[in-house]
Amino acid sequence: MSDELTGAPTDAMHGGEPLGPPPHIADTTPPAGARHDIFFAAVETTRMPMIVTDPWQDDNPIIFANNAFIRMTGYALEELIGRNCRLLQGPETDRSVIDQVRDAIRREEEVAVEVLNYRKNGSTFWNALFVSPVFDEAGKLKFFFASQLDISRRKEAEEALHQAQKMEAVGKLTGGIAHDFNNLLQVVLGYVDLLESRIDESDRAARRAIEAIGMAAGRGATLTQQLLAFARKQELRDRLLNLNTLISDFGPIVDRHVGGDITIRRSFSDDLWNSRIDPVQAEMALLNLLANARDAMGCTGMVTIATENLVSTEDDPRANGLEPGEYVAVSVSDTGTGVDEDAIDKIFDPFFSTKGVGKGTGLGLSMVYGFMRQSGGGVSVENLPDGGARFTLYFPRARGMVEGTRAPAQQVRGSGQQILMVEDQPQVAELGKAMLEDLGYGVMHVDSAQRALDLLRDGKEFRLLFTDIVMPGMSGVALAQTVRREFPSLPVLLTTGYSDRALDEDSRAFELVRKPYRRADLAQRVRQLLEGPTGIT
Repeated sequence: MSDELTGAPTDAMHGGEPLGPPPHIADTTPPAGARHDIFFAAVETTRMPMIVTDPWQDDNPIIFANNAFIRMTGYALEELIGRNCRLLQGPETDRSVIDQVRDAIRREEEVAVEVLNYRKNGSTFWNALFVSPVFDEAGKLKFFFASQLDISRRKEAEEALHQAQKMEAVGKLTGGIAHDFNNLLQVVLGYVDLLESRIDESDRAARRAIEAIGMAAGRGATLTQQLLAFARKQELRDRLLNLNTLISDFGPIVDRHVGGDITIRRSFSDDLWNSRIDPVQAEMALLNLLANARDAMGCTGMVTIATENLVSTEDDPRANGLEPGEYVAVSVSDTGTGVDEDAIDKIFDPFFSTKGVGKGTGLGLSMVYGFMRQSGGGVSVENLPDGGARFTLYFPRARGMVEGTRAPAQQVRGSGQQILMVEDQPQVAELGKAMLEDLGYGVMHVDSAQRALDLLRDGKEFRLLFTDIVMPGMSGVALAQTVRREFPSLPVLLTTGYSDRALDEDSRAFELVRKPYRRADLAQRVRQLLEGPTGIT
């Protein structure tokens, strides 16, 4: 009970009559015989916590508490009898709710509230409290009866639902922004590549300008990837791998990224399970955590990267919203000051940042959150007893053998092969056509999936279909599926700056290059598809 069932009735409450308990309830402790009748036996054994308070005694003390109330609060019976219910209140108890209960007590009315209470050991629980006055036959107040219910799980579920709805709403907004922004960046980066190939090596000023434009656009591309990852609209290309190997392989990047006077310690499980994840996005998530640790320590201290196998159960508190099952856990611990308690619940929110103005976008950790949820896992944060914080990524375990790495395809120019390009954005289409022609291919551009199908059905021959996914009318995925049925020998390359989850599974059957793509990326993907499994063009 959370409440202040405080204060004895006043003269005003009883029409000016003298205060004091009526003679027949002067002994407010229920008689021994009454405690053993059917009613008290039922009350004592019920699972719902219940108490009775006496408003005729000073400070309205508890005079009866059943076994369920004792179990819920952790107090012994002798610690409860004679004390006011305020013993269950604490620093985070909402005073406005307590005032609501107090007012109802003063008016001798029923009241139902939900309030945060504290057990004897200091732990908190949400209490659904119902208080009702008990009157005698003459209508005089005798006692207050209060029933309670621990609703902590329900409140946690409501909070999780609220958080999910908030994330979904922001995700829709950020996903749409990222889609449009990726198309703009595609134009910038594409023409940077074209200009770079045309500027003379001796023109250092022009090359520095091109390089600066490319770096700025590259940072913008990273930002959109973070937005899409948070929104869980980043198309993931996962493969079976071992996270020990992944982290070891890009160790030099980790060392350069952390920098400063920071020591990096690695503690890997020898028998780590495999996972099926997108390696590029996994690396980005890990680098975001490392950057967060570096900034938290002021560029000096120790960062520990650890891996372990984890079997999560329903009662496991380590990862919020993590389904029971087998996971591979990757943690990043630092020796900084830890995460402020007021910030822990908001730390994965988009644009939330504890850094100064200009020192962060507030998207790094939200990108990690979005990627992990989209990957079927989760992420948690906790402060360590000796100082610092630990962020942990939970990847679902996958069965099977790890795939070998492929040697990068040699970038060879085309020799006039005809490519059908489908793109509804004029600037992006013009750029893509220029890039492919610069690589030695012939290009025919159309702005809709239906026009592309009409060309193919009329007998026009092409060596490759290169199509955007998100377009008005028929999507690029639907076009690719139709082409595969009607023209099975024609290879298909998809591209997108945004991927709707409804299309993700279908798009996995085709090769994809993400916007904004660079000239070299496009050349490699096109060459791989034209060569085919036999290597014959």
